[in-house]
Amino acid sequence: MMNRILLAAVLAVSAAMSGCAEKQNAHPSVKITPTIKTRVTGLHFDSGDQVGLSILKGADAYVTNHPMTYEGSAFSGSGLLWYNNLNETSTLTAYHPYSSAGVPAEFSVAADQTGGYASSDLLGAVKRDVTPGSAPVGMVFYHLMSQLTIVITNNSEAAVASVSVGGLVPTATVDLTVLTAAAKAGAAVEEVRAFEMTPGKSYRVILVPQQAALTVTVGTSDGKSHSKTIAAALLESGKQYDMSVTVTNVDISVSLSGDVSDWGDGGSLGDAGGDDTGELTYGDDTYPTAKIGGRVWMAENLRYKPAGAVEGTDMWSSQSGLSAGMLYNYATAMGGVSTTGGAPVQGICPAGWHLPTAAEFESLIAAERPEGFLDYAGFRNENGYGDSSRGYLLGGDPSGADRVRCLSYSEDSAPVIKDMLTGYFFPLRCVKD
Repeated sequence: MMNRILLAAVLAVSAAMSGCAEKQNAHPSVKITPTIKTRVTGLHFDSGDQVGLSILKGADAYVTNHPMTYEGSAFSGSGLLWYNNLNETSTLTAYHPYSSAGVPAEFSVAADQTGGYASSDLLGAVKRDVTPGSAPVGMVFYHLMSQLTIVITNNSEAAVASVSVGGLVPTATVDLTVLTAAAKAGAAVEEVRAFEMTPGKSYRVILVPQQAALTVTVGTSDGKSHSKTIAAALLESGKQYDMSVTVTNVDISVSLSGDVSDWGDGGSLGDAGGDDTGELTYGDDTYPTAKIGGRVWMAENLRYKPAGAVEGTDMWSSQSGLSAGMLYNYATAMGGVSTTGGAPVQGICPAGWHLPTAAEFESLIAAERPEGFLDYAGFRNENGYGDSSRGYLLGGDPSGADRVRCLSYSEDSAPVIKDMLTGYFFPLRCVKD
């Protein structure tokens, strides 16, 4: 459930104003005293902030887009008085930030939010069946846009220089009477640059609600740019989404969750983890998964080609073709990480997955495996392809300066763990965290 911003609108009595017959006997002036639970920029409105207020009596507009300015404790609007019929009901509509061009039927988030994102946070509120008086008018303001917080883990040698989100329409059609916002049909997509909350570590951006292919791009100080796309990300009004991005020298990995405070829980935009015994979608490929020995394994060799990796140098196709997966050397599989530190390494595996450890190889050997789980894609070294009747799986545990623990097997021998040269190229199966 989306969190809400509660506004207590207090109607105060002021001196009578001269004007038309409708308003000449209307003494209460309209003031709004806000009590704010949360907002993008913080916990309170700032002095000088403005909202636009409209009051509709039946089918007739009593006031349209009247600016109300925050003066430290209340919003007030010069010359705005209630109508004189204290029994006639009306509908109040308000929004923030105020636009002198009129009540927004469209709203665009800023393409460059590096200097701040508050102006892209559209709030809206509606209160019906209101009658003039001195009693407070409770109004609930909703966030109509979506918020994305991006947390960076930088395992590369260069500093993070920029973060941007692309593939999305930056303009929304808005209906404040029912508090809805959606991407404008036919509008062009645009890249939106995120605000740096913590240098090199966390970034935030306000986006238009929509379902589309979301691409996050991380630029580093060495001039490189790394991107990853989520095919069908769903962003909803008033909801905040958290994105975890791991940067290596070769690529980035992305995972999203809905672990949210303040705004409503947006849930998961996409789950790179897949089901325990289902499917895993990674890059442009879908892999079956299998639970073996208490761990969930990819049931096919990885076919992923990381950005920046050169086929024929950093990786090779297997002799059986791409259907049997790629062959990776240890450095490429590690994704630029030079040491394990004793913990499993994600490397070029999807977010939430990692290179197999020696202990996981041992569990795999001891467990009953699905028929056909182990295939025979061979390997490659400086002399060319090795015996394609043998099978290997690359692991993440080094066993010396130039060796790594791998699983080795053949049609005539049971699987065993062997120390292989890190410069050789082997198939890879990722394991779920």
